Amino acid sequence: MVVVSDPAGERYAAALAPGSLQRVQSFLNTRDAGRPPEPDLLASPTSANAWLRTLDWPTKPRLSRDDLTPLTELRAALQAEVAAGPDASDQARRSDLARQLAKLGWKLRLKEGQLALAVEGAGWRQVAGTVLSDILIAQHHELWPRLKACRNPLCSVVFYDSSKNQSRVWHNTSDCGNLANLRASRARRRVQPS
Repeated sequence: MVVVSDPAGERYAAALAPGSLQRVQSFLNTRDAGRPPEPDLLASPTSANAWLRTLDWPTKPRLSRDDLTPLTELRAALQAEVAAGPDASDQARRSDLARQLAKLGWKLRLKEGQLALAVEGAGWRQVAGTVLSDILIAQHHELWPRLKACRNPLCSVVFYDSSKNQSRVWHNTSDCGNLANLRASRARRRVQPS
């Protein structure tokens, strides 16, 4: 995957995911998130198409205003999945993602001697199909659990955890991590007897 400049990822200074998983991370980071909050890149066709042109897509999707609502719904369902982590079993969250998946029609193609999953349709369906195919590949390579949402609820930026034991919880330790650790330290001091 060739990345020219990813405004969704660069604006948060989050650790980037490898390969095609970076497209998924970028898609999730198009939200209005972070500290301070950045604008939603899927708020208008102009900003959405500008974001799309920064990444290498197998097709050349072009988004209209009608494409934005289904894309933001898919993004919210995937964000909830990433934020919950691999161990969570929230049925409501899972059924929301299942509803989003049901909106897509899939077909299996033979591409350069390899089987490839392709979504039927144009616009948002092309973006969704590529993102979901990238997730499937990441799951196959056991990279999907390394994509995490910052534990700071005011932030929730998606980052790639490349640590050996996959223990990172902050997208940026100097911002969100230090703030949380400082609050925890102050709370402990208030509880301790003098």
